[in-house]
Amino acid sequence: MNTPRSGKTPLVLIPGLLCDVVLWHEQILDLQDCADCWVPDIARDDSLPCIVDRILKEVPFERFALAGLSMGGYLAAGVAVQSPERVTRLALLNTRAHARDSEAGKQRRQELITLARTTDFQRVVDRLMPSLLSEKAAQDPVLLSRVEAMSRNLGADVFIRQQQANMVRPDIALGLIRCPTWVIGGEEDAIAPPSSQGDLVAAISGARLHMLPGCGHLSTLEQPAEISALMRRWLRGDDECCINTA
Repeated sequence: MNTPRSGKTPLVLIPGLLCDVVLWHEQILDLQDCADCWVPDIARDDSLPCIVDRILKEVPFERFALAGLSMGGYLAAGVAVQSPERVTRLALLNTRAHARDSEAGKQRRQELITLARTTDFQRVVDRLMPSLLSEKAAQDPVLLSRVEAMSRNLGADVFIRQQQANMVRPDIALGLIRCPTWVIGGEEDAIAPPSSQGDLVAAISGARLHMLPGCGHLSTLEQPAEISALMRRWLRGDDECCINTA
């Protein structure tokens, strides 16, 4: 295990589906004075329990604060339930309370898998983009290009593995989470809408909620400064300051 740099909090940042370290780039820079960050590779497995096991095996810290966005939120919650003695604080960004897909959700994933297998992957990326960003953010050509490049770089094979993993992911016993937990969401998130953030807060004892106005699903990229500021407060334990806007 690595020894965190003096005075810094070990921090694990788990990306979402078709995302990598780019998703957390601004937070890694903004929090470098107080956090020793590590981003796991979640692109190698087609099972969420296997990804959780790999994270716990490869994480370079014995104990750590943990944040995950979207699919990364499912994984972060899974890590917190499986190894509660190692997770000091938990932040769930733009994710949902009920991990298991509905039949309609599985069908949508299967349609995208079929598209990824039979056509240019850019068509899949184009299908995904409207749900990933708020309407305003989708008009930002720099941000749009950044998200598209990240998705294309990971590619069809990773996308298929991750979709297959999500289709059969197990329910997570959120009621077993006991560490201080913040739930952060975007008011314009089409994938994990505000109601799902409220469900998370209801399911996790003592969880605190903060909703970002005008923000879509990829909050760390859309509103990086706001997310970094929230995460700084979360890391230092300002639980009483977290604004519940539910």
